[in-house]
Amino acid sequence: MEKNLSPILKALEEGDTLSLKRLLEEALPQDLLLIWDDLNGEHRYVLLTLLPKEKAAEVFADLPPEDQTEYLKTLPPWRVQELLEELSLDDLADALQAVEEEDPALARKLKEALDPETRAEVEELTQYEEDEAGGLMTPEYVAVRASMTVEDVLRFLRRAAPDAETIYYLYVVDEEGRLIGVLSLRDLIVADPRTKVAEIMNPKVVYVRTDTDQEEVARLMADYDFTVLPVVDEEGRLVGIVTVDDVLDVLEEEATEDIHKLAAVDVPDLVYSQASPLQLWLARVRWLIILILTGMVTSSILQGFESVLEAVTALAFYVPVLIGTGGNTGNQSATLIIRALATRDLDLRDWRRVLFKETVVGSLLGLTLASVLLIKVGLDGYGPLIPVVGLSLFLLVLFANLVGSMLPMVLRRLGVDPALVSNPFIATLSDVIGLLIYLSVARLILGI
Repeated sequence: MEKNLSPILKALEEGDTLSLKRLLEEALPQDLLLIWDDLNGEHRYVLLTLLPKEKAAEVFADLPPEDQTEYLKTLPPWRVQELLEELSLDDLADALQAVEEEDPALARKLKEALDPETRAEVEELTQYEEDEAGGLMTPEYVAVRASMTVEDVLRFLRRAAPDAETIYYLYVVDEEGRLIGVLSLRDLIVADPRTKVAEIMNPKVVYVRTDTDQEEVARLMADYDFTVLPVVDEEGRLVGIVTVDDVLDVLEEEATEDIHKLAAVDVPDLVYSQASPLQLWLARVRWLIILILTGMVTSSILQGFESVLEAVTALAFYVPVLIGTGGNTGNQSATLIIRALATRDLDLRDWRRVLFKETVVGSLLGLTLASVLLIKVGLDGYGPLIPVVGLSLFLLVLFANLVGSMLPMVLRRLGVDPALVSNPFIATLSDVIGLLIYLSVARLILGI
């Protein structure tokens, strides 16, 4: 990739416009996007201006909304007009929505430059929420009638194909536009030209409504291995399709959001390469303050058991391994349950089964890990502490395992994203409870 693009980078550096235009004719938009973040602002502007309009639209569609807004403000008017004409309707609607949030006057001006039909379709798309099927869909689909013959459909397809997002699946609608069936391009090719669509279509259509959440859309497409999914309105009328490329973006977005939550980073749309130090600070500081305030409880616990620690100083030697093991155990359990809930492998009704299973698993882990640590305690020469350390670690691992497995299910029941049970939160909670268990067991067994 670097070898293929090095002439482009050289032409950019030297300002060789003629060579650059020739090289960009052969360049792939996907390759240009791979090096986009490494280019300076001037070079990005030059590329978007000189690229063939189809490739420029592909690159533009993958840029962050704030960058799209900036380029629609600063690119030459002829290039802006070409982008508006080349972008697919769903990408165009997203771009204009981003502009409207920052500069409503510019958004109105850009919409006025669209032809009336395109403007009406864009206006309709922008009415839907971004995280719903309506906000993901494109109205560029192919719909046919059940009364048409295969020959009629193929003839129609030759005219409609250039404007459609995909032609591999065709949807059958009635006179009111309601979705009643689906057929694939393969069905058409192998069928007799005189066969009616009604005879070869599949009337059992999997579809979503315009208000279906984007995560549900992605799950359906993954479960059924679809590359395209139809979208209907409240009356069952076909209004658009969601394609697999849109769903891949959703999956990446949702995965990024969950990873951020698991790490207690409180900004869903954070893009590290574009974030300033202040933005990164804001994204991380809120949860870290909460966690450090929670962690202060550990110092209060230590103060409350000061007499125990003074009597047996060696107890302090095993505090790090105890609370670290508890945190790791809880994080493992929480991650497994959060993922199982996300993939529908588990349901909230399964909580009793999960509780039983994790009690057994936690007990086995507690016994195993306590046995390993007790070898160390014995080798250190602190025989009297063996029952204290062993029982404490067993109880802590069991507790952390149960909390890590049950808390995500409780949060889901309350309507809160289980990913909020982040690793730092589980670790901090395990620190507090771990110390309390450890020092309480020490006081009880040692009689201090």
